[in-house]
Amino acid sequence: RSVDPVELEKLRVEQMTRGFSPGQNRQGGDELFAESLFDSVVYVTFQELATRVSHRNTGKACAEPVADELLKRISTDENLHMIFYRNLVEAGMHIAPDQALKSIHKVLDNFKMPGYTIPGFRRNAVTIATGGVYDPQSHLDEVVMPVLRKWRIFERDDISSEGEWYREDLDRIIGDLKKTSADFEEVKAKYLERQAKRAERQAAKAAREAVSV
Repeated sequence: RSVDPVELEKLRVEQMTRGFSPGQNRQGGDELFAESLFDSVVYVTFQELATRVSHRNTGKACAEPVADELLKRISTDENLHMIFYRNLVEAGMHIAPDQALKSIHKVLDNFKMPGYTIPGFRRNAVTIATGGVYDPQSHLDEVVMPVLRKWRIFERDDISSEGEWYREDLDRIIGDLKKTSADFEEVKAKYLERQAKRAERQAAKAAREAVSV
């Protein structure tokens, strides 16, 4: 088994019991607290798409046909959720573009996945990222930018000076994500190099032990 089913069930029960509501009960930081419907719907738009991407990549990475097909279906379902929320935001932008931009800025500047509250999340997130399932680059390229393009954020001409400030500062957020991605790739390369050397040492040790026997 690649996981401990008992430990996995304990974590599942703990997370389901605790629940997740961005910004409430110190989950994800007070800055994520949803002050409007826009805040909530913008958040789940990005979150559902991130979930779709990670589920699909997990299916590919596991190299197991049944699991791959199962996760493909789950990711398709997640995509339908995302489209619904994305369309709600898009419709709302025609009514209150400044408020929508404020929420988009707020969510992207403080984004955290619901699993953030799971014990050991940071360690597991690193494992997931180094395994190519979901990392900063995929977050930027497959989640953030496609949604912003769909909403035509940088082409809109129906916003006020307030909305323009939030839109311009999105460039800073995107730049931060690019830097995070570049930094992570350096760390990932060093991590994989260490893993390869460790595997070589273990293989050499096993070979020596086999010869001695």
